[in-house]
Amino acid sequence: MRTVLTLTLCLTLIWMVACGSEESAQYSDDSTLAHSPAANTYAYDVAEAEAYETVAVNQSEKTTASIAPLPTAAQQRKIIFTASVQLVVDEFEGVPAKVRALADKHGGFIASSSVQGSEGEPRRGNWKLRIPSEAFHTFLDGSKTLGQVRDVTSDSQEVTAEYVDLEARSRNLRKEEERLHKHLDQSTRSLNDILQIEREIARVRGEIERIEGRLNVLKDLTSLSTVTLSIEEIKDYVPEATEEPGFTTQVARTWGASIDAVGGFFTRVSLATVGFIPWLTVILPLALVGWLVLRKLRHHTNRAVPVAAGASEK
Repeated sequence: MRTVLTLTLCLTLIWMVACGSEESAQYSDDSTLAHSPAANTYAYDVAEAEAYETVAVNQSEKTTASIAPLPTAAQQRKIIFTASVQLVVDEFEGVPAKVRALADKHGGFIASSSVQGSEGEPRRGNWKLRIPSEAFHTFLDGSKTLGQVRDVTSDSQEVTAEYVDLEARSRNLRKEEERLHKHLDQSTRSLNDILQIEREIARVRGEIERIEGRLNVLKDLTSLSTVTLSIEEIKDYVPEATEEPGFTTQVARTWGASIDAVGGFFTRVSLATVGFIPWLTVILPLALVGWLVLRKLRHHTNRAVPVAAGASEK
């Protein structure tokens, strides 16, 4: 019995010692791994990788934001816009200033202008305006507010194919010009070769200047549209049925037209009288002389008739 108890106690002690050794070894392994250089290197690599990844993402976002978007196909097209607008107004006063303000508002300018009319006569104005092509349609809408629309026509012409072709030809000619200059720089060339190369360079240079001149014209026409604006002061103008004014406006226009007609008649009569007065100094003396001559002739005729009658009686 004692032997059995002793054996059991020994086995229990051995088992407890073995469990403690395993826990100590596991703790030692964990501690060593946490403080070992390899563990620190692995932890640093992970943190550094995450940091690099964050910086890369931020840099990518900044680069993407800083890169301007590529122009669309519509923005690369070369289109020439032209338009003609004819308006009528009741009062021409202040119209030139409104036209200038409208052009400035849309980023354009007045290329040429002419205003005609005199006192007592209807006035009219013609303007040639250059408006940025992107503001072409908004400018047309704004111009219609300056008066009553009589006629509006617009046109567009796409010259993209011609523009691209001219650019390609210009590049090829420039390369050809560079090659000719390189040939000309060679000292082994004869005089005839040099003269021939110089003639060829002059021909190529002329082609380049002609093409570049046409490109500049196309750039100007496509970047700035051309609008011809005509505004006329017509007080008796009657618009179309869709734009017919009210009864009050029609009465006012009719009354104004009548007054203008009467005033114009008396004005023309007065001017004709004033213009005829200088001629009276010439016409009156001639008329007086003529009258005297006719009177004298009539007097002699009357005296000759009784004499002839007496002779016939004898």
